[in-house]
Amino acid sequence: MPAPPSADKSREELRRWQQTDPDGLLDYTLQIQAELRQLRDAAAQNSRNSSRPPSSDRAGQPKPQSLRQKSGRQPGGQPGHPGRTLQPSDQPKHVAIHPCLECACGRDLSRQPALGYQSRQVFDLPSLQLECTEHRAEIKECPGCHHQARAPFPPGVTAPVQYGKNFRALLAYLYDAQEGASRRIGEMCREMFGYPVSEATLQAARQEQHVALEPFEARLREILPQEPVLHADETSVPINKVTHWLHVVCTPLLTFFAIHLRRGQEAMAAIGILPKFTGWLMTDFLSSYLNFEQCLHTFCKSHLQRELVFLYEQHQQAWANDLHLLFREMLQSVRDLKARDAPPTERQYRRWQQKYRDILRAGRRANPLSPQQRTMKRCKQSKAQNLLDRLEGYEEAILAFLWALELPFTNNEAERAFRMMKVRLKISGCFRTLEGARRHARIRSYISTLRKNGLPVLEYLGRALDGRPFLPQAAKST
Repeated sequence: MPAPPSADKSREELRRWQQTDPDGLLDYTLQIQAELRQLRDAAAQNSRNSSRPPSSDRAGQPKPQSLRQKSGRQPGGQPGHPGRTLQPSDQPKHVAIHPCLECACGRDLSRQPALGYQSRQVFDLPSLQLECTEHRAEIKECPGCHHQARAPFPPGVTAPVQYGKNFRALLAYLYDAQEGASRRIGEMCREMFGYPVSEATLQAARQEQHVALEPFEARLREILPQEPVLHADETSVPINKVTHWLHVVCTPLLTFFAIHLRRGQEAMAAIGILPKFTGWLMTDFLSSYLNFEQCLHTFCKSHLQRELVFLYEQHQQAWANDLHLLFREMLQSVRDLKARDAPPTERQYRRWQQKYRDILRAGRRANPLSPQQRTMKRCKQSKAQNLLDRLEGYEEAILAFLWALELPFTNNEAERAFRMMKVRLKISGCFRTLEGARRHARIRSYISTLRKNGLPVLEYLGRALDGRPFLPQAAKST
């Protein structure tokens, strides 16, 4: 019996070998070749040509390159950019007068009046220390009934010794906004303030913050369904060795996180925002979102571009590169329309649509269905065939950004929201309890929303403890 052919042998040679092989080893060889191709494809995937995060890239792989086109501008601030620098204060807290005592010629000037001043300002921290305020409630005896009455303590003063509101807000800020580890926060408080904060004190402060933000979360659940465009995404989160899912629904000004055991429609319905939403929903092609038929759907083109890069680089499919370049041309055209404040025309859209369809037809010719795929209802397809199915089946949703100029090109808004949550997981490895994960999700929703609106985070964490959390307004209807 001849030796089995290698993977680069032609099909004709394989057929000749099959005639001398009564045991059907050819089918086995083809199966091995298919599995080998799958393994090579998996090994070739990285953050540039798939949805894998950059942290999964192996050592020695080429560094991922951005899919953005070069603008031709120099790095750094551009001409006309206002810039940011330390600005002088109109009302300095301290003023130090430095007397002019002697002239350069040696004459004494200590008795001469000052004609004016040249000022320089130094911004520095005061000595960091906790200030103790003792609250004394008067106790008096009633002359009528001889009952001893006591004045009430201020709201929030509930223990003989406790930390104040501002310090408790700082603890939540260090843990949830700056993603500090509990041990390092305790060390920081000991070194800066002289008070080592225990784990129990830190978590109690965060639980208080979590409860204070209930009105904020309720407001998000109320106004997010009224937004014209929502970004949605999900990522896995380990909680006590059990995989849960962190869901995000956000806009450029609002962020809402929720933890759920499930990833799909059950979780989305339980969260309660998407079932009431009727605007445009930007996602990454997870099929569970498509079950919400009352809203309009559009999809992230960056995910499609990465898949196209993979097919072109690993399988040399020219149509994939053509479509990748077409998406770039479409995006630039939309940017030009926005810059001119000019609405797109039906003719422009049809021209882009025709180019899109021509490329997909070329993709079908390069990836024809096998006889088995034509006869069987469910038969495994290649990556290229699966991608072509999505590109053809959801053409209107994919190209909607060409005529609905308010739509973003990518789902980066949702992906950016996950970054600091992933930092938390890198620090702690996982969440130990579901309550702790939900606590962090609510506080992070508040912090992210504050930053998007340009509000000082630490100040508004303190306001929430006073019963005055930031409550965003609904989007104005147009």
